[in-house]
Amino acid sequence: MFEKPPVPEPTTVPTGDDGPLAASIGTLDVCGRERRLVVRTRERFALVQDLLHEGASLESICHRLQLDRSTVRRFARATSIDELLVKTINRSTILDAHRPHLHQRWNEGCDDTAQLHREIAALGFTGGIQTVRRYLRNFTPSAPTPAPRSAPRPRRVVRWIMTNPGNLLDDDALSLKEIRVGCPELNAVTDHARDFAEMMRDLRGDQLPQWMERVEQDPLPALHSLVNGLRRDQDAVVAGLSSPWSSGQVEGQNTRVKLLKRAGYGRANFDLLRKRILHRT
Repeated sequence: MFEKPPVPEPTTVPTGDDGPLAASIGTLDVCGRERRLVVRTRERFALVQDLLHEGASLESICHRLQLDRSTVRRFARATSIDELLVKTINRSTILDAHRPHLHQRWNEGCDDTAQLHREIAALGFTGGIQTVRRYLRNFTPSAPTPAPRSAPRPRRVVRWIMTNPGNLLDDDALSLKEIRVGCPELNAVTDHARDFAEMMRDLRGDQLPQWMERVEQDPLPALHSLVNGLRRDQDAVVAGLSSPWSSGQVEGQNTRVKLLKRAGYGRANFDLLRKRILHRT
């Protein structure tokens, strides 16, 4: 008997915060064709940009294309189609929370749309059966559905970048590698951040000018702003990156004093606070 191929469990895909990588994933349907929403977005972006180049105003573009002003403004402000596709292809739906259940039941052999709809309705799904049917229609032996994926949060990616590569877990290192491959800008930021961390750790402040030159060669406006700030006080920054002495200990003691004060608020007098503060010193 012919057996249906298993449907992969949902994993993760980059979201809008991950830039170009997100736009390269999710633009195709399970049959390899561009999704209708993606095609429409490309067409509208091209039309709006062409009209802008011709000198048309936003109001006239709204009238000619029969689009809402906020929509036209969004297409006009976008610098590339990828910027629009990031949000377009990752829109959340009321079915998202129930996809793992649908995948599990499909792999168990249940392909009855009505039955699956009843099951997820009992779990809190409020949509209609047509929504489920549209999602399941590509779950076929010849075209199994790809796994819906979601990306790590931007804050987690930042933590991976700021962590010494030798201290990263294997899974985290692999995830960061995949993201860097898909996003050249993030790849460059990672290299610059790690080079700067090495300068701080090894007290090689003399290498700061070369580091700033390398940063300025890449199209990274945020880091360019950082470099401009460093140049305004470059001598002090070089000294801070070269000398083993810093105000770090002083700031640490200030933080400890504030913590002890808050911990004893309303319960400790000055004598006790003094002893607790001086005990460490």
